[in-house]
Amino acid sequence: MRRVSNACLTRANSFGLESTAEELLEVSSVEELLESLERWPSATILGEGSNVVLHRHLPGLVIRVRIRGILVKRVDESAYRIRVGAGERWNELVRSLLGRGIRGLENLSLIPGSVGAAPYQNIGAYGRELGPMVESVEVVDRVEMTTRTLPAAECEFRYRDSVFKSGSPKRYVITYVNIRTGDQAVETGYPDIDTELRKLGCDRPNPIQVASAVIRVRRRKLPDPRLIGNVGSFFKNPLLSSKDFELLRGKCEIQGFEERGLVKVSAARLIEASGWKGFRDGAVAVWHRQPLVLINTGGATATNVLGLADRIVDDVHRRYGVALDREPIEIGRP
Repeated sequence: MRRVSNACLTRANSFGLESTAEELLEVSSVEELLESLERWPSATILGEGSNVVLHRHLPGLVIRVRIRGILVKRVDESAYRIRVGAGERWNELVRSLLGRGIRGLENLSLIPGSVGAAPYQNIGAYGRELGPMVESVEVVDRVEMTTRTLPAAECEFRYRDSVFKSGSPKRYVITYVNIRTGDQAVETGYPDIDTELRKLGCDRPNPIQVASAVIRVRRRKLPDPRLIGNVGSFFKNPLLSSKDFELLRGKCEIQGFEERGLVKVSAARLIEASGWKGFRDGAVAVWHRQPLVLINTGGATATNVLGLADRIVDDVHRRYGVALDREPIEIGRP
């Protein structure tokens, strides 16, 4: 374990926000994690920092989970069980599996962050969610101070949500994720991906081609966090009742898509229709190619980012009666 006092976290969050941890500890095994939590039970957990808004000061101890390892086991002709350490990078996992000819995660290519963060927010993109592929998640239970394995049903996966994020947000620390993949059909129904595949001349695309299309679309629409600070989509797409969707259509030209008995609408469309696309306020702005994305143009603070986000939320609600929810979580204090 490596412990550092007054540790700079500016490079440990994809927004590039200036932040300092009073104490920072990196752990590379479940045993080290358990030992650390027994000594510092109120420690803050941080992965790759790709879905957080960090304030300037993180008091107390911050633990970065660096548990590595990818174990692949074939279970039948096309299906595999994958056990992955929470500290692995998500995109490296996708690339590794595709390199072995294992399909299933290609639509989730180029999503930043750690494997441990993936079930936390139930990542999804371009027609596919992680939740249905998760068999179980291994955790340290901070209440019982023991290790547990939660089957998928207990993870309570929902749209951009899980028991880890909103059910019991401070109880579990994810250590390993167990995924079954390889036997899914290729998913090409998302309009942007279908269009990109047609441009590439792929009539019967394979997983590698789908991944290439996803990567091209993401790079065209989203800024590279290594160059421009951001956390990807800052807002979730709202889920509305049929009645509320019809009311919205009377105010805004917008499409709706069925999602678990509700209607999903585009948060990007609502933000753009409200005039926020490309808006800049000091060191924070709305990305000119994708209004779901807030960016740090240089020197932004969490207060700046959250202030702009609140203005957008208030304005969209005033205009259209739709509440936008943030995707990233807020950590620390100004």
